[in-house]
Amino acid sequence: MISGTNEEQVTQSVLQHLLRLLQQAQQQQRPVTYRQLLEQLDLPAPKMQSLARVLEQLAVHDAQQGWPMRSVLVISQTSLKLPRQGFFDFLVEQKILAQMNETQQQSWYQHELARVYAFSYPGEKLCFGGNGEPSSVIG
Repeated sequence: MISGTNEEQVTQSVLQHLLRLLQQAQQQQRPVTYRQLLEQLDLPAPKMQSLARVLEQLAVHDAQQGWPMRSVLVISQTSLKLPRQGFFDFLVEQKILAQMNETQQQSWYQHELARVYAFSYPGEKLCFGGNGEPSSVIG
């Protein structure tokens, strides 16, 4: 279970549904928007914050594994077609990325997206404990 605040909990079934949607986006080589995921996932309120937290934790998990970050498959509906600025800020805070300007973000994003499309993720079930730390269970 992923937990942020006492009210904010994302169940394993929601997490697995998210992973299936991201896998479909990867296979179709077509990113999905935050809005599309918000409409398809049964997230606790505030929904956008819950989704952002899960995507951030997934990014950390993937980075720790040395994998391309599946979270880049989720983009804003803005004309830039990038993940939200908060996603980049989080990656900088976690020391996964260095601070970048908009042009650098776009370049990094295109490179990371190509890596995601080419990567074969192992069949695993992700479990996030109450402490918010990701762990994986191969299954």
